[in-house]
Order: sequence, then structure tokens, then C-alpha cells
Amino acid sequence: MTENLDLKAIERKAFRSIHQDGLQDMYIGLILVACYFLLNIPDSEDLPLSNVLPAVVALGIAFVVYRLGKKFITAPRMGQVRFGPEREKRKLTLAWIMGIFVLITLGLVLFSIYLWTTGGAVLSQVEFTNPGLERILVATIAALITGVSTIVISYYKEFVRGYYIGLIMGVAYFLALWLTAPVFIAVAAILVFLPGLIVFIKFLREHPLPESTASHGGF
Repeated sequence: MTENLDLKAIERKAFRSIHQDGLQDMYIGLILVACYFLLNIPDSEDLPLSNVLPAVVALGIAFVVYRLGKKFITAPRMGQVRFGPEREKRKLTLAWIMGIFVLITLGLVLFSIYLWTTGGAVLSQVEFTNPGLERILVATIAALITGVSTIVISYYKEFVRGYYIGLIMGVAYFLALWLTAPVFIAVAAILVFLPGLIVFIKFLREHPLPESTASHGGF
């Protein structure tokens, strides 16, 4: 019994160590940069290249940094770990939860399109067509979706810093949409990316590359 508890504790520690390289934080921070450019579009333009291109570049950098960082920086220092059935069950549960979040988001998007095409007539009795109230409603929904989904994912991934990230994202999206000020998304990107960069630098200092790996051209 004691041995099983020890093995679970070791596995949990190894599972949490996946996120101690800071790459997840930087990945989310760069995605927020892309979101800033996509939200910061002048009213007179539909989707200008000057906004789309930086967003695509930010997404590309995020993907490359995360994937290559995990493969060439984290893995050589931490090794590869195969987790037991309990962790696989958590991954399956997370997949179902994310599927539900996707369906909710899709439903809200379709509902918004319906309101836009009908002019909001069906909700006129509750005054949802009031611009101020409508903006607060949209901002609240966006904040709940981004914040809660990030926190739920962090719980199942045992990514403790994700709770902070979820809170920052929720507040940023609410303020950005309510006040029509995408700069709050940019601020959130900085508040997420910089701590991740600090964690990453600390990770490199505390986990130097093994000599055998370094001699074969590792980072």
C-alpha cells in the first residue's frame, strides 16, 4: 500500500514537472499576441493584411517555440515518461470537457449571428438590444469561456500557473470587449509571456544539458 502511494506521488511529481519549463506560458502568451492583432482591427476595414500577417506570425512562432522547445530543450533534460491509466483517464475526461466548451462556443457564435440577422427583435422585451447591455453580455460570456476553460484545462493538466493565466485572460477579454480596448489583451500577453520566460530561464539554469547529450549537438 505504501509502495503504491509512493509510486503515485512520484508519477504526480513527474506529471507536474512537464510544465516547469515555462513553454506552456510562453505559448499562451504568443497566442494572446495573435488575438490582440485580430481584435485590433479598425471599424472601417474587414480584415486587413496588416493585422492578419502579425497574427499568423505570432501563431507560427508559438507553435515552433512550443514544439521544438519540448523536443530539443525539455526532453533531453527531463527524459520521456509514460504515465499510468489514471493520467490517461484524466486526458480522456479533459477531451470530453473541451468538446463541451467547443459546442458551447459554437452555439454562442450561431446565436450571435442569429441576433445580428434578426436585429435582436426576439430579445427586445428584455432590452438585450441596448448597446451597453449587449456589450457587457458579450464581454462576460467571452471572459467566462476563456477564463473558465483555461482553468479547467489547468486543473486536469495539474498546471498550477494556469489558474493565474485563466484569471488574467478572463479579466483581459472582459475589459477589452466591454471598453473596446484590445490593449488589455496585449497587457495580458505580457503578463503571461514574461513569467513563462523567467521560468524557462530558471529551468535552463537548474537543469543543464547532460554532457553525453550536449556533445551530440543538443541545446
